[in-house]
Amino acid sequence: MNASAEITPPVNPLEIFSCHTTAQGQRQDGLRYHSPHRFTYDQLDLGTDNDMRANIAINDLGIVLASSNAAPSTGGAVAVRVNQEVAITLGSDPTVAALLSLIRTLRAVKAPITLIDANDIDSSSSTQSKLCILLARMALAKLESENQKCFQSKIALVTPDLLTLDNLPDDLLRLAKMSFDAPDVPTSLIKVYDAKIRNLTLVSQSLSMKLCFVVVPKDLVWPDPAPLLAQSCDHCLDAPFNQWLAIIYETAMAIRSPLYQHETICLNDNLTYQFKRIIYPIMPADERASNHRILSAARLLGDLEAPII
Repeated sequence: MNASAEITPPVNPLEIFSCHTTAQGQRQDGLRYHSPHRFTYDQLDLGTDNDMRANIAINDLGIVLASSNAAPSTGGAVAVRVNQEVAITLGSDPTVAALLSLIRTLRAVKAPITLIDANDIDSSSSTQSKLCILLARMALAKLESENQKCFQSKIALVTPDLLTLDNLPDDLLRLAKMSFDAPDVPTSLIKVYDAKIRNLTLVSQSLSMKLCFVVVPKDLVWPDPAPLLAQSCDHCLDAPFNQWLAIIYETAMAIRSPLYQHETICLNDNLTYQFKRIIYPIMPADERASNHRILSAARLLGDLEAPII
């Protein structure tokens, strides 16, 4: 296996944006209701105006519903907004699907959030970013406890203390150090293209907000076979791996900040390896959500320094 194999980027990064559009002046805090009874997270608007109120329920399948009931189902959650405050109540045993759907929903929320009636969780008011990371850790803990032989991981925000070669392989370090301050996604992608970062994965969203792979590294050792491009991650990756990656991708997009994930993963040879991963969302304020992208670089450590998604 060629551990130094590089990805083959698109001939022109702008080809990824053949249908690229911008949304100058469009509200960025969420999308409006499309149905008074049932809607998905990308149609959610918890509101930003004074005196606006909205109640939603998320069931154990992760489906978002309009709700007048303040009590969540055992495996779900309820979010209630009154004026400028949001209160979230988790069921006694929220599912991974419900937690993931809640993280997606909170992508549109900028108001202070209070988490209440959750099992042994601090119920004080929290920022959107802190709460999303907390929910992601809960989802990972639940998923990984059910799949201990597949993977175990920890996630954290990328901080300056992490940005050394002692902590990260070179390609991950270069991605983590990048700054994407361009007003549009294509300019940021060209910057990444020029940096020639190895082991790079590029993830996009469909118009229905489904995640799909656009670019994956060559000579992947995981997953095997490599996922198909331009198809929903839910369909091109088997469970539980699709949920495992969706949790970190959706969390990075929700908090609009890079994340660091590390620990162990089991490959097809049934051996366990240490890995490290950087997840970096590209989400300029004036871009439509369907134009947002996620960059990721990951690598197994030790003698088998091979690329994974």
